[in-house]
Formats: sequence, C-alpha cells, structure tokens
Amino acid sequence: MMGRASSARRIVMPHTSSRLPLAIGYMMVMGALWGLQFSLSKTGAQHGIAPAAWMLFVNGVGAPVLLAIAAWRGSPPGQLRPHVRYALWAGFSAVALPNTLVVLVMAHVPAGLAAVLNTLSPLMTYALALAFGMAAVHRLRVAGLACGLAGAWMVLGPRASLPDPAMGPWVALCLLVPLSYAVSNIYIARHRPAGVDSIALAGAMQLGSFACLLPLALWQGVHLPLPPAHAGDWALLLHAALSWIGSLLFFEVMRLAGPVFFSQTGFLVTLWGVFWGWLLFGETHSAWVWGAMLAIFAGLALVTRAGR
Repeated sequence: MMGRASSARRIVMPHTSSRLPLAIGYMMVMGALWGLQFSLSKTGAQHGIAPAAWMLFVNGVGAPVLLAIAAWRGSPPGQLRPHVRYALWAGFSAVALPNTLVVLVMAHVPAGLAAVLNTLSPLMTYALALAFGMAAVHRLRVAGLACGLAGAWMVLGPRASLPDPAMGPWVALCLLVPLSYAVSNIYIARHRPAGVDSIALAGAMQLGSFACLLPLALWQGVHLPLPPAHAGDWALLLHAALSWIGSLLFFEVMRLAGPVFFSQTGFLVTLWGVFWGWLLFGETHSAWVWGAMLAIFAGLALVTRAGR
C-alpha cells in the first residue's frame, strides 16, 4: 500500500522525455491498484475473513512470485540468508502489522476514510526522522506536519465528521497504519542491506510478514479462497495478485523517475481509495473529512516540495 512513498533513498535520475510518460502511466495504474486494496480488504472483512488469514494468503502468493522474479534477474534467494532479521522486522512493520490492521478496521470504517488517513505516512516519517536525528528542521516540512495534524483532528475531533461517532476508536486505531509504515520507513532507511536486488528485498519482506503472521493465522484459522465461495474470496485472490504487481510497479517507477516523483503517488492512492469506496460501497463523507483530505494533501505537498 501507499506508505512506501518515503522509504527510498535519494536517487538522482534524469527525467528524459522517453522515461517520464511511462513513469506517469505506471504511477497512475499503481495509484488505482493500491487505492483498490482498501475496498478489497473491506469486502473480505464483510465476509468474515480473519485479518491474519487474509494477509497470510496475500503474502503466501506475493513472496514466491517476487523471489522468482528476483532469481530470474540474477538474485537467487540464497543471497538473502544473512538478512533474515531484516526480512522479519521489515516484514512485520511494513507489511504484516499495517495491512492486518487495515483488514481489521475495514469492518468498522469507510474504505475511503482509511485511504485518506493512510496519506499521513510521509508526514509521520518526517516526525520520526526528526526524533531520531535523521532529518533537519525544515520550515516547509514542519508546516506540512502541522497540516497533517490538523487533518487528523478534523477527522477525530468534531462529532459530525464521522457517519457514526461510535467509529471514533476504530478511526484512531486506523492511525496506527500510517504510523507503522513510518516506523518501517525509518528502519528500512537505516538497515536496508546494501547490494541486494530491490525486488528480492520486497519478496523477503513478504516472506518475513508470512512468518510473523503464521502463528496467529493458525490460531484464528487459515483461509484458502479456492475455489472461490463468495465475493470475499474473489477480493482476496485479486488482492494477492495486486500485491506483487504493485511491488513491481513501485520499483519500476523508482527506476524511471526517482523517489521525489514517486512520492506523488500518495495523492493518487487517496483519490482512488475514495473513488473505489464510493463506487463499490456508496460511501459519502462529511465536509470535515473532505477538509481533512485537503489539509493532509497540503501537508504532503509541502513535505514533497521541501524534498526537492
């Protein structure tokens, strides 16, 4: 999902006329696919699929596909043996925890609202980077962080912001998703193994997530959507396919255009997430939520501009 926007290291990449249109096309598709994952998770939650079982299947499909692609590119899985701890920690914080939380809260909050709050991840990453001394104080970024905090308050503060005030605790829990992504961004920036293919690392992260989720999934009950019995099973199969396709598009956009360009994906994921929620579930939002989206977008724009 979208939280990977700020995890990459700075790369100097010329935006040639041949690369940029392709990167834009990939980014548009990636925004639509990642935005759809919120609604897919909501469909699974509505059909009673346990969150750990959901993500276990997604990782069980994504990890071997990505590792096979990496091996085809010349990075066999054996190269990852020295990095087991990295795969477990990154898999837990970047994949297992945030995505399991998404499936959990989707039974209680609108998919579009979750997509809006997920956009806070780059802003939370900057706040953590400040706390760990990994980033300097920058006026634009501090202003962006303030906009993000204002957006979060617009959702959680006014009673009229949510369709049902009882959603408040679940929305607060939803904030742990971008926070988990932010923690993983910091961890990946500090501990990413050098000289290892990025797609191999993506497969290792999904494999680490699988290992972290397996005990909980065995306790809750493993769910296999084959043959598909209802819409939740079809949603799970589609989510599993999109998980590795999105990873490939992520690394391709990074290769073509670099991390600053890629950071704009956050806007697309949110807009598509809101659109899919409206299209599939008829979701509507209060003026407070739309205001929160504008505030968070402004914050992300300021942080992105400062990154240039």
